Parts: sequence; structure tokens; C-alpha cells
Amino acid sequence: MRGVRNVLVLAALVLVIGGCASEATTTEGSSSTDLRPLAFGGERYFKIDWQAGQRDGTSIVSGSVENMYGASAWRVQLLVEGLDEKGRLVNQKVAWLGGDIAPFGSGYFEVPVQKLPHYRVRVFAYDWIQSADLLF
Repeated sequence: MRGVRNVLVLAALVLVIGGCASEATTTEGSSSTDLRPLAFGGERYFKIDWQAGQRDGTSIVSGSVENMYGASAWRVQLLVEGLDEKGRLVNQKVAWLGGDIAPFGSGYFEVPVQKLPHYRVRVFAYDWIQSADLLF
């Protein structure tokens, strides 16, 4: 009898917890699992020039990211999104830029992608390097 009671308590707990979960709202062509840039202002601080192409038979998106801010950026990640012919999101890939980007400098990237009609490239995340002189 005690085992049955434990099962009933566990079932009630699952129902209560499940009822507290919020429902994600989605729009056509997106889902609640779509990635969005983690850091706001990426379009303000970085300029991205990119193009789709091929390298050794593999589809790639390559280009450069220019740091338009007066501090070095590090841990820069890009969000490369593949879109269908109607502009709907098909897939996403987060890629590390690699290395620091000096103030007003740039960094190069090349990301292998699934061959699709369209792509979008945005800054996904970044951090600024603070000068040690400012900390003391």
C-alpha cells in the first residue's frame, strides 16, 4: 500500500510541475528553440562582411568581423543561419571567431554550412577586454 501511495504522490507532483511550465509562443518559421544573439548591441559595435562560397567541395560562409569600438573584443561568437528560398530559418550554427579583435581591427572567419539559398550572419556573443590599468 505504501508503494501505491508513493506512486500517486509522484504522479500528482509531476502534474503540478507540468502545469506550472509556461508555453512558448512561436511565430511562423521559428520555434522556441531558435537561437537569438546573447549579447545586445552586436550590430552597433561590429560590422560583418561575408559571402557564401565553396572550399574543397564544401559550402562555406566566410568573411570578416570589424570591431568598431575602442576596446579589444574577445570570445566573439557568430550565429550563422541558413534560410530557405522564402527566408524561413532552416538551421543555425554558432561558430567561434577565434582570437581577440583589437580596437578598430578585424578578424576573419570561415564556417562550413549546409548548402541553402540564403544565409544570415550575426554576432552571437562577445566580451570586452578591460585594461588592467583601469582595474587598479
